[in-house]
Amino acid sequence: MTDQDPTQRFEPPVPDNLPAAGIDAGALPAGEAPSTPPAPPMPMFEAVPTTPVAPTVGARPGRSRLKWLAAGLVTLLVVGTAAGATLLLTSDSGDPAVLAWTPADSVAYAELRLDLPGTQDAELAEVMKAFPGFQDQAAFPVKLSEALDQLVGQATSGKQSYRNDIEPWFGGQIGASVGPLPETADPNAARALVLLSVKDGAKATAWIDGLVKAEGAAMATETYNGVTITTVTPPAGSGVEAAGMKAAYAVLGPVLALGDLTSVKAAIDTKGTSGLPTDTQFKEAEASVTGDRLAFAYVDTAAIAEGAVKLAGDAAAALPDLPSMLQGWMTPWAVAAVRAENGAFIIETRSPHAKTAGPPQNAVSKIPGLVPPTTVFLAEGQDVGKTLAQVKQQLASDPQLADALEQVDAALALVGGFDAATGWIGEAGVALTRDGDQVGGGVVVVPTDPAAADRLMGQLKAFLQLGGAQAGITVTEEAYGGTTITVVNLGGLGGLLGAATDGAVQAPAELSIAYAVTDEVVVLGYGTDFVKGVLDARTGDSLAKTERFSAALAKAGKSNAALVWVDVAGIRGFAEGMIPSDARGDYDANAKPYLAAFDSIIGTMTPGETIDSGTIIISATGG
Repeated sequence: MTDQDPTQRFEPPVPDNLPAAGIDAGALPAGEAPSTPPAPPMPMFEAVPTTPVAPTVGARPGRSRLKWLAAGLVTLLVVGTAAGATLLLTSDSGDPAVLAWTPADSVAYAELRLDLPGTQDAELAEVMKAFPGFQDQAAFPVKLSEALDQLVGQATSGKQSYRNDIEPWFGGQIGASVGPLPETADPNAARALVLLSVKDGAKATAWIDGLVKAEGAAMATETYNGVTITTVTPPAGSGVEAAGMKAAYAVLGPVLALGDLTSVKAAIDTKGTSGLPTDTQFKEAEASVTGDRLAFAYVDTAAIAEGAVKLAGDAAAALPDLPSMLQGWMTPWAVAAVRAENGAFIIETRSPHAKTAGPPQNAVSKIPGLVPPTTVFLAEGQDVGKTLAQVKQQLASDPQLADALEQVDAALALVGGFDAATGWIGEAGVALTRDGDQVGGGVVVVPTDPAAADRLMGQLKAFLQLGGAQAGITVTEEAYGGTTITVVNLGGLGGLLGAATDGAVQAPAELSIAYAVTDEVVVLGYGTDFVKGVLDARTGDSLAKTERFSAALAKAGKSNAALVWVDVAGIRGFAEGMIPSDARGDYDANAKPYLAAFDSIIGTMTPGETIDSGTIIISATGG
């Protein structure tokens, strides 16, 4: 390859709305200087006339009869996006360079902002002070650079240094996107692109050229729309050269683009003005989350589902049709964003509200006031009985599920039918408690019809008394605080379990389930301690009255349709007691200091008339 000035690889102008790397001075109060010096100015390029590419308009076409294969793929992607797995960002100060140059036909996009836009510099420093080595907030930029240096060094076996090899040219923004799914299994048809913001094009080019040469790959150059692209052929013996796969990269003014040749050319075609931010659906999705953020991710679920069906071809045609109810629950897009705020990481998710899900059902949660203060895990939702009835009705409209529903109805006929079994359930959840070394748990329900709940439990008790004796099941009752607790001893089943597994499973000698029904709560738990704890919480101490939970819920939103609480500190304390003594020293030195930085996790889901919102707050100790 002929050495040349990398600044000549790009001709189109840099858009005015692209943020420069470094501190966003516009986000600071008037008259206040930034806490760190701004990054060096971005190199300027010779402007030439350009013709903007017309933006994509409207949502991408769907398919009325999606197959199970598409449904599975979309479900995994949506859950992965909503749960948090790699969530990345944009800032209100304007679209970052890596987003501006992302092709408009991308079906997935993720972004990380190490340039810490707006207030995120100070907010992240506040969160990170809970971690070893970050207590001095004034030294946070240096400590962050040192941490990245260590990470890069370990990942490259000491061949690369963040501070010496990457930081001199890197602008702090990382973007990754996936293009339209290919219609064939040819690996060369796949579309993927990584964009890195640069503050020194020459140094960025020298860095990537050096990496490629060090790997022994063959390099060639070509010019596309005035930009020099370097194509890379993997060396023999790498395992991918036989497939004919090639990579490409180019410096496009403010970004370094790496990916397949088609994707790199697509990034060049955007000219930084007609990329993904011009897509109508993406603009709607991005606008649903606001504020300075550390990370952001977008998934075009409709396009991915359509592409998966086309890719599967005849194989998809052989699969059963997706039930119409599940088709209606699938949303066209989903986004998630991460930011640091008040000593915590906050993850926000958004997606359109599915019409088949019915109107929003949000309310202030009652169950936190009905479970013990020692609760370390709680997952609960509103109007569970109504939701089950709605799901059953929608499933019944699908002929292919009729037989299965008839079998369910027949099984529930013994207790009066589906409505008798579920119609009395209002808010419901699952809770786990920890009191020292003792762990308990069970199901907690706020009944909408306590009498119906009492009838159902009475019928189940009668069945167990009549038919359980031969299996070693006994039923007893005990009074507690004016309430009757029914205890079902399953010790006989525990013995059978141990015998069936040749002792591989250590079944408890006293395996019992207890339950109680009151006007306020129906509780079913392992042993009697959990049930008694729930009955006591009605008028005594409860999870809702603890300072940590109440403060976290106030941030996440008291009115919601679903709630999850994880007491990370409490669970960690219990798990540490199970660590073998020979591994305890290594855990205490290398893992505990970092795990101890996390205090709790709380999440809520709040449906809206048009947009459903989710909030997850990961609090650090002292946050």
